[in-house]
Amino acid sequence: MNIEKNRNSGNGILFIFISLAVFSATIISYIIDQKVDNFIIHIIVWILCFFVYFLIFKSKIIQSLHIIRNKIRKSTGWSPIMKLINGLCWAAPFGLGALIPSIHEYLILAGIGLGNLSTFIIFMVNDKIKNTDQFIVGLISIISIGIIILLYNYDIIAKASGDFLARILIAVAYGIGGIYSSTMKTE
Repeated sequence: MNIEKNRNSGNGILFIFISLAVFSATIISYIIDQKVDNFIIHIIVWILCFFVYFLIFKSKIIQSLHIIRNKIRKSTGWSPIMKLINGLCWAAPFGLGALIPSIHEYLILAGIGLGNLSTFIIFMVNDKIKNTDQFIVGLISIISIGIIILLYNYDIIAKASGDFLARILIAVAYGIGGIYSSTMKTE
């Protein structure tokens, strides 16, 4: 089996974009929540944060679209069971979050973690591509579930802060994965 060694996946700038947008939107939403509790304002904040960072990274994101397009083409060749598993890993935790809001913070981390890990594994097994940056994001997200559980159990943070902390940890995971991808040499 000839697996490509830690090649540059092209996710670096995309992961950094996601990290900065999620981090900024989370912080701004938290600050706004102290003054105003209006769901529409939160939606506007999130859209604006993603839009602003898209404008900042626009040329780099557009350059990475070629790589992303190639990944999508490769994923269309996956078997139906691989597509189903990957889709469920991404979507099921988020769907459950709507049904069980009391564990929402765990489920958003599980969705990001399982989604990235399943995509990493399927690309590695099926296409012989090893996107280590995606593995890093998935692993950090899954480990973050344990971090939140420990913080709750030792009363270090209140349950009310769980969603905030989960989003910050997602931003950290994508930031670390993005930095890794951006600094890694293409082989």
